[in-house]
Amino acid sequence: MSSESLRQRGKARRQADIIAAAADLWRAQGVGNVSLNQIAAAAEVAPQTVYNLVGGLEAISFAVIELALARLDGVLASSAETGVALALEAARVSAGLYIADAGLYRQLLVRVPQVLFDGTHLGRDLAQITIRAMVQAAAAGEISARIDPDRLGRTIYINYLGALYDWACGDAADADFLRAAEIAVLAPVVACMPPEASASDAGRSGPAAQLFALLAPPA
Repeated sequence: MSSESLRQRGKARRQADIIAAAADLWRAQGVGNVSLNQIAAAAEVAPQTVYNLVGGLEAISFAVIELALARLDGVLASSAETGVALALEAARVSAGLYIADAGLYRQLLVRVPQVLFDGTHLGRDLAQITIRAMVQAAAAGEISARIDPDRLGRTIYINYLGALYDWACGDAADADFLRAAEIAVLAPVVACMPPEASASDAGRSGPAAQLFALLAPPA
C-alpha cells in the first residue's frame, strides 16, 4: 500500500473518531453543552485537527446526520423496490434510523434550519431519492403522465421534512412520525395517480388503500 493510501486511511479514521466522539458527547451532555475542545480531547486529537478534518461545530453536526443518511443509502442500494414502494421504503427506513437514536438526532435536527441559514449545507440534494422514485413511478404508470416527477418528488421530500421536524421538536411521538412519513409520500402520490388506477386501487392494497388506512380514525 502506498504512503498516500496510508495517509488517506489515517485521515478517514481520525475523521470517524471525531464524529463518533461528538455524537457520544452530545448524547450524554447535550449539544449546547459540549465545546469543540471537548470533542477534540475525546477524539484524542488537537482542536485544529478537528477544524482541518471536519470543521466547526455546525459542520460536525451535519457529519453526524450524514451517518444516518449513509446508512439509508446502504439500505436503498440493496433494495429491490422501485417507484412508489421505493419512496415509502426511504421514508420508513430514514424515520426508523432517526427514532433509533432519538436522543441524538432530535437535538441535531432541531438545529438544522438555523444552521442552514448560516450557510452550512450537507452538500447533496436529498430530494433526489424521492425524485428518482417518482421518475420510476412515472415510467411504470403509477402516476399520471401529466405530472412532473421532479416536482412531485420534491413535494414529497418537503412533506417528509415537515413530519421529521415535528417529531424532532417533540410534537409527535415515534408512531405518529412513522405514520406521517408514509402519509407524506402517499398523499401527493394518490392525488397524482391516473384516474383509472385510483378508482381500482381504493379497495385493494395499493397507494390509495394504504393512505385511507393511515388516515382512518382510531378504532
